[in-house]
Formats: sequence, structure tokens, C-alpha cells
Amino acid sequence: MMHEASSKERVVTMEKQIQALNEWLTSKVGQTLQIEKQESGDTDIVHFELREIGERSQDNPVDDYLERALLLHGSGSIVNGDGESVPLPGDTYEIVLNELEIGKQDDRQLSLKNDRADYTLSIDLPH
Repeated sequence: MMHEASSKERVVTMEKQIQALNEWLTSKVGQTLQIEKQESGDTDIVHFELREIGERSQDNPVDDYLERALLLHGSGSIVNGDGESVPLPGDTYEIVLNELEIGKQDDRQLSLKNDRADYTLSIDLPH
């Protein structure tokens, strides 16, 4: 019985984290974000003009391996290994929601991690 409550609590906590991320992102629609992603020693930096936010649910009948994710729709570019800015393929940036944990958060910046990578999302201020 105890175990059931703890997994239920985890789901509730997880939903709160997802909601907090969604609300933060929603308040940034129409702005350009800098998304810094650190994954197994590599850092990618994406500049992304956020137009809208969607969500892909986990129960996709076609692709079992597709995980639940927030989908950021817009356009952007990524800085490649040579330091060149290249357009992102497609118009969607995906943040997988597995094991989502939000770190520090304020109006201009939010840090989070999932089961794959650490992210820092921030308002991309014009220089």
C-alpha cells in the first residue's frame, strides 16, 4: 500500500514540474530563447524563436519508443562544433519529460534536467 502512494506522489510531483515548465515557456512565447543542452560531455546551444508549445503524449500507438515530451514550435539555429550557426532541422525543439526535474527558475532563466541531459533555458537578449 505504501509503495502505491509513493509512485502516485511521484506522478503528481512530475505533473507539477511539467506544469511549471509549461507555464514558464508559455510566458516566453513570441520571444527568442537560448537553450543550452549538456548531454554526455557535449554542449549544444540553440537559439529558438518560440511560437507555440505543444505536448506529445507517451501513448503514441505508432511509435512505442517516442517518449512524452514538450514540443516547442518555432524556428531556430544551433551552434555546431565549429562554432557556426546552422538552422535547426524542422521547426520543433523537443524536451523529453522523463524524470523531469526543474532546478532554479526566475523570470529570465530556468534550469532543468531529464533522464538524458541538463538544460538551461534563458531569454536570448539582443546584444
